[in-house]
Amino acid sequence: MGEVYIVGLGPGSVDALPYGTLKLLQAGHQVFIRTEHHPVVIFLRELGIAFTTFDQVYDRADSFDQVYQSIAEQVIDAAKDGIVIYAVPGHPAMAERSVKMIADMCRDGLTTLHYGPGQSFLDDMMLRLQVDPIEGLLVLDATDIEVNLLLPKLHLVVVQMYNRAKASDVKLTLSEIYGDEHQVTLVHAVGVPDQEEIRRLPLFEIDQVAGIDHLTTLYVPPITKDEQLFGQWQELLKIVEKLRSPDGCPWDMEQTHESLRSYVIEEAYEVAHEIDTGNMEGLVEELGDLLLQVALHSQIGKEEGYFDASDVIKVLSEKLIRRHPHVFGDVTVANVSDVIANWQKIKDEEKLDSGNGAKSILDEVGEGRPPFKESIKLQKIAANVGFGWPEIDGVYDKLKEEINELYHAYTPTEKLDELGDILFVIANLARFLDVDPERALMHANRKFRERFRLVEEALHAQSLSFDEVTLDILEGFWQNAKVKADS
Repeated sequence: MGEVYIVGLGPGSVDALPYGTLKLLQAGHQVFIRTEHHPVVIFLRELGIAFTTFDQVYDRADSFDQVYQSIAEQVIDAAKDGIVIYAVPGHPAMAERSVKMIADMCRDGLTTLHYGPGQSFLDDMMLRLQVDPIEGLLVLDATDIEVNLLLPKLHLVVVQMYNRAKASDVKLTLSEIYGDEHQVTLVHAVGVPDQEEIRRLPLFEIDQVAGIDHLTTLYVPPITKDEQLFGQWQELLKIVEKLRSPDGCPWDMEQTHESLRSYVIEEAYEVAHEIDTGNMEGLVEELGDLLLQVALHSQIGKEEGYFDASDVIKVLSEKLIRRHPHVFGDVTVANVSDVIANWQKIKDEEKLDSGNGAKSILDEVGEGRPPFKESIKLQKIAANVGFGWPEIDGVYDKLKEEINELYHAYTPTEKLDELGDILFVIANLARFLDVDPERALMHANRKFRERFRLVEEALHAQSLSFDEVTLDILEGFWQNAKVKADS
């Protein structure tokens, strides 16, 4: 059985080279060093220690993943013949993906893995910057840094920033959260005598600094101003929680799921309006208002002990993955029609699994849809099985009948019932005409707004108010407004 000892060379100074590591390197076993670009390597050569580096692998490979995979395979292969020492800069457990890959390969039981000593560059770096990691420290690899990994309230250290090109990538990613002017620190060769350099500068300048190499690390201090954190989901939840706290807003404090119901619908329509008008600034604002409804309902659910925002996100994430097996699974689709069919199939299976399988062909239409859309879908399904008027004339006749019934309705219950019947028939009429009734009503609303404003302008031009004119005069203004608006 082979054996691999993984040891650290320390942050760079010969004085920081662990004695245990030096003993293993001098023990006569085969030695591999990840890179010769480390100040201690010169000292090892002076001691006559024979070793092999993997710098040539970096030159040949197309990606860092390929580099680390190749290193791990070569180390494990060499260990078949006995004991191998693999030395890495700093500490074996800090920012060393090749070490993780070696550890994964050793799980086959054919190679025994041992971890030797090492000192991380973070030790010296935290001392130089006077940062206590207990305040919260995030360490990220520059080759894998993504916006969704950033936690701007924590201290951030970015390692493996080998050159200015990589620094440019890091800058672009960080600026989305921290902003271009956020003050950061470039630390070079920390702990190495005569080479250590600490430079504070705004984030946007980090890729303009000469001398960035394998010994360069970026430190990003936390964001401390609340307004800079307003783009974070957790900050929104904190604001909403404050609004509903005993020291918050009286209106927000008294809201319930039921009292907010109409606001959810209203905000959704306002989002749709901004989409229709193409107003992107308005769309951002209205999407925010809609998101506020999600945050409020999540906070109420948390207070009542039923659910919180993480539950909402978790259920949504699971649903998206479950309903997109062609993206997250091994299902193949040829076109959008296949996607829709597969989506509906999955929804049907979900209902059966939950015990809410369809008992009627109308059950496939969810009851939470906008009323007009629900009516159209219900009537379309019924018509497909022969339950509906074959021609549009029958719909017009039914509309006249329902209007007459409303005319003779007296009680509030009768009026509610008959008006609902009229709207249901109108939805059927919209289906025959292939017109979206909600968009048609929105168009009518906008048309009314425009014409009414013209009536107001006509009154203002004659120094009149609504109280000073008769309905006949207003009708004349209205007819003129129709002509003017349509011209």
